[in-house]
Amino acid sequence: MGIDRGMAKKQTRRSVSISRGTYERLKAYCELNAISMSEFVEMRIGDYLGRRAGSVARVAGHGQADDAARKAADHIFTF
Repeated sequence: MGIDRGMAKKQTRRSVSISRGTYERLKAYCELNAISMSEFVEMRIGDYLGRRAGSVARVAGHGQADDAARKAADHIFTF
């Protein structure tokens, strides 16, 4: 039988470029705090721009970071 090609799926993800240094710092922070890089970026952009209807709200206490680490991250990662 043939391959079912169906309708092409609409692309919903986009990419952005960041410097190598920022990428490495973000990666290390996310690994330390057991959060995906995309989830972190989505949350921080949502904090800055506001959340859209139907978006996932930030969960209090997510990850392993304590308050000091979160405050440091808020200072380092400002959008």
